[in-house]
Amino acid sequence: MKKIKWWTFGYLFFVIAIIMMANQGNYKFIFQWLHIIPYGDKLGHFFLIGLLSLLINLSLNCAKFELWRMNFFKGSAIVLVIITLEEFSQVFIPSRSFDLGDVLANYVGIMFFSYLLNRIYIYPKSPVTE
Repeated sequence: MKKIKWWTFGYLFFVIAIIMMANQGNYKFIFQWLHIIPYGDKLGHFFLIGLLSLLINLSLNCAKFELWRMNFFKGSAIVLVIITLEEFSQVFIPSRSFDLGDVLANYVGIMFFSYLLNRIYIYPKSPVTE
């Protein structure tokens, strides 16, 4: 479990570094190759934020909370709130441009990796119905 927390901390530092470089307008030379791939930017958001939510959920021992009679991972909720604030803050940063598609890619990444975690880690075997 200690290794997961270190991986999470390192990956979080990596994501924060990317956000800081993007806010300063110094990231284009690093991620030029993403624009060669169709929807590369959206795939980048999907995997970057989805993996972040997965690692944070694992670091929090897959803790959940209930809202409207549904269970949600605490880590996913934390990432969803913070990344939403970060994406909407781009409206006020001259070197950034707000894109609703990026927000959607982040959300889909969080949902997909939460689903995987739930399916593989929490409920690895599906019940057999007859």
